[in-house]
Amino acid sequence: MNRLFSLLLFSTIASTGLNAQIFFLRDTFCSDQLIVVNGSVYGPDRPTGTEVIPGGAVNGGDSIIEVRLVFLKPALTRLEGNYCAGDTVWVNGVPYHAGFFLGKEVIERGAANGCDSIIEVNLKFFPKPVVDIVQPLCDGDTLWVNGKPFSAFRPTGVEIISGGAQGGCDSIVRVTLTIIPLPFSDVIDTLCPDEVRIINGNRYDRNARSGIEILKGAASSGCDSILYVRLAFRNSWMSLGDDQEVLYGEEACLEPRFSFAPISLEWSPPLPCTTLSCLPYCQTYTENARYRLEARDPYGCLLSDTVRIRVSREAPIYAPNVFAPNSAWPNNRFFLSASPGVMQINRMLIANRWGELLYERENFLPDVADLGWDGTFRGQAAPPDVYMFWAEVLLWDGRTEIVSGSVTLVR
Repeated sequence: MNRLFSLLLFSTIASTGLNAQIFFLRDTFCSDQLIVVNGSVYGPDRPTGTEVIPGGAVNGGDSIIEVRLVFLKPALTRLEGNYCAGDTVWVNGVPYHAGFFLGKEVIERGAANGCDSIIEVNLKFFPKPVVDIVQPLCDGDTLWVNGKPFSAFRPTGVEIISGGAQGGCDSIVRVTLTIIPLPFSDVIDTLCPDEVRIINGNRYDRNARSGIEILKGAASSGCDSILYVRLAFRNSWMSLGDDQEVLYGEEACLEPRFSFAPISLEWSPPLPCTTLSCLPYCQTYTENARYRLEARDPYGCLLSDTVRIRVSREAPIYAPNVFAPNSAWPNNRFFLSASPGVMQINRMLIANRWGELLYERENFLPDVADLGWDGTFRGQAAPPDVYMFWAEVLLWDGRTEIVSGSVTLVR
């Protein structure tokens, strides 16, 4: 509002000595002030002029007033800026906010020249965006928002992302999660003794009977599915015993043992014995053999075992170290005994301690007492003494073996 001043008294600035007197009015005012001189209004639009006051002089002549005024403009300031919704800017005691952001404030006599100071306010208030995250979440999963975890332990909350919106304002994120429980099921079963289950890529057997498996994304909701595995194993067992070693032509028996009554037997290679009634199954062996037996128990479990029979290449030959020609048969003969792996005795010699040959025979079978030495030499009874023997025997695989030793003849 303009302020109006009336000039009531003026000092004389100059006098012409004539009837008229001239006065000069010089002053400085603010642009919102008006000056009334001789009934005329002076202001920023009319800062100068001449006023005549008839008979106003002391001498009765006219008074002339030369008006020379200066009107100073108020200080003008523009206040602009970007702010966020919810902020408040105070200007000259007036609050500016998102609902009131334009205005003009006048601070009386606030300028350095003593005039008013005018502040033109033109502010921008950017809204704080609100983002709602409303979604399901699988139990056990974690959703990270603004570096904070949201899960079944914290399904709801509000996060403020500093400077994340337009104008550098904060962004508000409201999180509302619906936690989906994970479905679970039990895998409970009784298996055969050597049975193996592969569940979710993991092996379960007698040494690993239980566990928890997580099936990724297997539920209808897309969540994981949980399996609780608990397995039991039947106590059925069978055994063919340890591997056996026999001499060529000796007998070995297959006698499996069971903890159950088998409902079927299957031998590989096949045997004529397919039931329990024909066990143990025995036969002689002239070559190595390997047998596998598969037996099915009353629960349908298939159990198996393997046994190996090894035929030794060695063929033991037995010779007495003493014999008495006057004793009962067959102890009255010196002869060689052997396992079935000896096919024949190619040659046998008996000599006294001086090397004199007393007995010789070729190409005969072992274990035949009548083909042995009867303790005579040239039709006469040989005296009691220690005699030497030597023999070459033919083995089942075509090899020959030399055996030698001593025997004591007693009477």
